[in-house]
Amino acid sequence: MKHPRLWILNGALVVAIGIVTYFGVTSVFHKAATTTAVRTATVSRGTVEQTETASGNISPAQDENVDFSTAGTVSSVNVTLGESVVAGQLLATLDPSTAQTALTTAEGQLSTAESNLSLAESGGETPPQVAQDNATLSSDEQNASTAASVLSGAQAQLSSDEAACATTPTTTTTTTLPPANPGSSNQSGSTGSSSTGSTSTPSTGSSSTASSNPCSAVASDLNTINQDETSLTNAQNALTQENLSIEAKRYVNPATLTQDETAITTAQQAVTNDEQALAETKLTAPFSGTVIALNGTVGETVSGGGSSAASSSSASSSSASSSSAGSAGSSSAFLTLATLGNLQVVAGFPEADAVKIKVGQPAAVTLSALSNTTVSGTVTETDPNPTVVSNVVTYDDTISLTNPPATVKDGMSVTVAVVVASVSNALELPSSAITTTGRISTVSLLTNGKQTTRSITVGLVGDSTTQILSGLSAGDVVIEPTVAATAGGATTATGGAARVGGFAGGGFAGGGIAGGLG
Repeated sequence: MKHPRLWILNGALVVAIGIVTYFGVTSVFHKAATTTAVRTATVSRGTVEQTETASGNISPAQDENVDFSTAGTVSSVNVTLGESVVAGQLLATLDPSTAQTALTTAEGQLSTAESNLSLAESGGETPPQVAQDNATLSSDEQNASTAASVLSGAQAQLSSDEAACATTPTTTTTTTLPPANPGSSNQSGSTGSSSTGSTSTPSTGSSSTASSNPCSAVASDLNTINQDETSLTNAQNALTQENLSIEAKRYVNPATLTQDETAITTAQQAVTNDEQALAETKLTAPFSGTVIALNGTVGETVSGGGSSAASSSSASSSSASSSSAGSAGSSSAFLTLATLGNLQVVAGFPEADAVKIKVGQPAAVTLSALSNTTVSGTVTETDPNPTVVSNVVTYDDTISLTNPPATVKDGMSVTVAVVVASVSNALELPSSAITTTGRISTVSLLTNGKQTTRSITVGLVGDSTTQILSGLSAGDVVIEPTVAATAGGATTATGGAARVGGFAGGGFAGGGIAGGLG
């Protein structure tokens, strides 16, 4: 009874040893069939950059749908599709006859209003009437001046004659009577007395010379002065009356004046509007650029909508920009003008990335259609307004290209990488060589063929490299995570702490097969 049980135990032991031996040998030879690729990185100085990327399309920095601002019939088109023009260049014209007629009419109405105001300001008198009044007034002023001069002369003559009269002596004639008879002495005395009394009066001879006597001229002078004063008074009255008459005729009615001034203002505005309408029959280039769409033709009637920004300039995503770029040539505008030598990209960045983007940051633009072509750029505008599509929030940022090659075309698909953070002359390592757990970062430092774990302090984490602040020096070599290639073709990563050398131990403790099979 014991022997069968012993055989069973021995058989089970042999089977167990065989199984263990099989797996042990398989493990050993499996390790032997595995090759380990060890990658190292050297600490060096360089520039660590952190970028944010988005996609978009190339578009002109400035493009505009150019249209006539006034309605009319096209009489000439002076440019062709693809032609380069300069600011102010004549592009097309409308028939100006209607606008010119309207302007001529408005100018005539303005002239009439100005004449009415001038007439109102002169009291309603026409220019000939004003001239006649002025002539009469001038004549009256001359008459008054002449009368005053004559009176002044007469007064001077009077003064002269009065002075001469005061210095002229009076002449007396004495008569000697014959002796009287004795008997008649009383009578003769009486008569004599009478005769004597009569001889005291100036003689007739004296009276005959009064005309040359200054004293006699005084009375004549006074009479002349009275006449001259009357003439002066009459002349002054005539002058006063003429002034009153002119003042009455030239009365300005304030209401009429206001009405005529209003009419002038209205007529002047009409002239200004018609001048602008006439000027708008000429379509000129608002800026220097290239005609990228031309829809207007001679003979067609335009409604006059005015120029506006082209849709392609407001594209905010790759799809929107693509559709707008394709529709630029089919725009209903008379023509579309763009600055093809000044290109940009408007790209929508996710909200988490958009907060990092600022005006002035550098960018790199890669084009899908042009392999190995990267164009530098700069962020020139950030849109504060969000775009929400399917609950995804993005913000449009504009990147202006710097000296793009001629092969870069409007509408091309691109990827933009904006540098949002950068540190130059920094100690750096590939980010894949650093193991970070929480706030602790370590590397596997290789020194003289031996590896040790080293704690480090990191700074800016870039797209592919990380800034080293402390713990390593330039020239230090660290081991990157290894990739193990098995005989079956599978690969496994072992992490930063790679094993160096051949076999690193088998499936048994002690690094091999301890003991035999016996």
